[in-house]
Amino acid sequence: MSDYRRVVSLRISSDLLEGVRERARAEGRSVSGEIVYLVREQVEARAPAGPPKKITGWLEHRPVPGTHAEFRQGRDAASRQLAEAVRRKAKANTKAKPR
Repeated sequence: MSDYRRVVSLRISSDLLEGVRERARAEGRSVSGEIVYLVREQVEARAPAGPPKKITGWLEHRPVPGTHAEFRQGRDAASRQLAEAVRRKAKANTKAKPR
C-alpha cells in the first residue's frame, strides 16, 4: 500500500458520526483513523465478486462489461442509439401528420 493519502469529504449523519467518535475513542484512534480502519476492514473482507451476471431484458444482446470504463462506453453507445431512434420516430411522426 502506498503512503499517498487523499482528502475525501464525507456526508454522514450526526448519529452515525457520534457512533464513530465513540468507537474511535475506545480504540484509541482519531475519527479519521477510525473511518479509514473501518473502510479498509470492509474492503479487505469483501470476497471477489466472481463472474459477472448475465444481462437480461432489452440489453441482453450486449456483452457484460468487465470494467467501469467498459460499462460507461456501453451506456454511452446505448444512449446514442436510443436518442437516434427517438429522433427518427419524431421525424417520421412529423412527416405523417399534415398541417
